[in-house]
Amino acid sequence: MAGITPPPYHVQSTAGTTRDGFPYFAHHDSVSALWSRKWRAPCAAGIYPFTDGRVEDFEPVFAELGRISGDDPAILHRPDDYAKPFFPVADRLSAAAREAEANGHAAEARDLHLRAAAVHRIARFPVNRSPLGQEAWEKGKAAYERGGRLLDPPSTPVDVPFTHADTTAGDLDAAIPVYLRLPRGPKPAGGWPVLLFICGLDAYRTDHTPRTQAHVDRGFATVSFEIPGTGDCPAAPADPTSPDRLMSSVLDWVADTAAEHGFDPGKVFARGISTGGYYAFRVAHTHADRLSAVVAQGGGCHHMFDADWIGAQNRMEYPFALSDALAHKFGYRDPDPAVAVARYAAEARKFSLVDSGVLDAPSCRMLVINGMEDSIFPIEDSIIVATRGSGKDLVVRGDRGHMGNPGAEDVLYDWLDEAVDG
Repeated sequence: MAGITPPPYHVQSTAGTTRDGFPYFAHHDSVSALWSRKWRAPCAAGIYPFTDGRVEDFEPVFAELGRISGDDPAILHRPDDYAKPFFPVADRLSAAAREAEANGHAAEARDLHLRAAAVHRIARFPVNRSPLGQEAWEKGKAAYERGGRLLDPPSTPVDVPFTHADTTAGDLDAAIPVYLRLPRGPKPAGGWPVLLFICGLDAYRTDHTPRTQAHVDRGFATVSFEIPGTGDCPAAPADPTSPDRLMSSVLDWVADTAAEHGFDPGKVFARGISTGGYYAFRVAHTHADRLSAVVAQGGGCHHMFDADWIGAQNRMEYPFALSDALAHKFGYRDPDPAVAVARYAAEARKFSLVDSGVLDAPSCRMLVINGMEDSIFPIEDSIIVATRGSGKDLVVRGDRGHMGNPGAEDVLYDWLDEAVDG
């Protein structure tokens, strides 16, 4: 974007190239660059966004995408064209999973179902905003739920009543779909502490098996759900106050079903990741009296809504066009993504937790954690939240990008263990 004014805050210094004062990442240059420079390594390691996946499932898909597009990255901006090559691979995995299940090979079936779900995830990445993207989301859910019931402990789909919904404000008259995992072993005398797992922009409730596994292994009942404008979340994407109604409904359900599920209603925690960190920041202040502690990992609160930052997001750390995806998520939708982004950039500050006064309210105990070199949401946003009020711990990890990994997960698991014991 020619002539853009560099923002008065730190932006990632490890990109190697800058344009108009912002980092530029070469994985945006072609399909093959996206795969080789950005995604192949995490895919081989089975980490975000390839959780539960295998590199051999994705290598031929990206080769095919490169072939049919002439390696032109424009195909990444045409959701249905992009999604098509993923379906044959996912269908083969699902068929093999059903066969393994029919033959009584539960572990093999579980892994194959989860691999199919991972392929469908990348097919609809970053948000389900087209017919094939929606089909991938529905098929991915079905595969994940078949595999999830074979996890130890299982992942159970539950519909939480959206009791605080306001349809006049744009909320849907629909339940809040969540996945519930309860720990194995003897239940504490007071019940299981509860962790509300607040998903991100592109990582939905089907996409966090290792993270929920780590939490249940540490004795938390986990409740995973999407944020407004993503997945199946019924809360209005364009209304800044809709997450308050969403969180009130989920918290009411936790309290109302505590005896049924073995929850400890006095020990309710929340963890938000990435864009979910924005909602973690918010709920820590809007529902401080109902939460024991909150972890916000990789969140934004204020500068993420600056027009200049939005104008540069499509070419920074994120693998795809981030401003396009965030505009869609926040309810700005148009056949021309540029039109949607322009409207979003002009109005996005209505979501600011600073301008709205949300951060002026008292908060519950909080851990704010991120990487110093985050170019998805400015690190200043983490600092703004952590330095207002009291009872907040700030961990900014040097030489780390968005979310602060590798290593941030261990920090926050230990912090939550201490918060439960405290």
